[in-house]
Amino acid sequence: MTGALTLGPIGNIFYFVDQFDEAVEWYTTRLGREPVVRGGALVAFDIDGVRLTIHKSDEFNSPGPTGVSAYWTVSDVDAIVADWTAHGAVAHRGPKTVFTGERLCQLLDPFGNLFAIREAPRSAGVESGASS
Repeated sequence: MTGALTLGPIGNIFYFVDQFDEAVEWYTTRLGREPVVRGGALVAFDIDGVRLTIHKSDEFNSPGPTGVSAYWTVSDVDAIVADWTAHGAVAHRGPKTVFTGERLCQLLDPFGNLFAIREAPRSAGVESGASS
């Protein structure tokens, strides 16, 4: 890639939790709103146009300060993954398309930092499914 990378606004922030059901209930009450997406290992809340996703912890991400992933919106996840991995980054989680239609990838930069990117769904209205 040449030139400046175009990053859109942060579109989705993931919190990874061990006590999934309890966390969903807690955030539902604290935020005063119901999740807009439910499926598999995650639920997502819409907070004024930004998603807050509560995801069950797993082998890739654990709870706590290291269990937060803010996803930058980009136009082409796969092109960025190809460029960044060619220059020392490692695909940590993904790239993959999740049931919401978003294309996601968490990359580890050569210095061990997590950089997460998302591509908006290509077709509107994809909001149900069973896994993430």
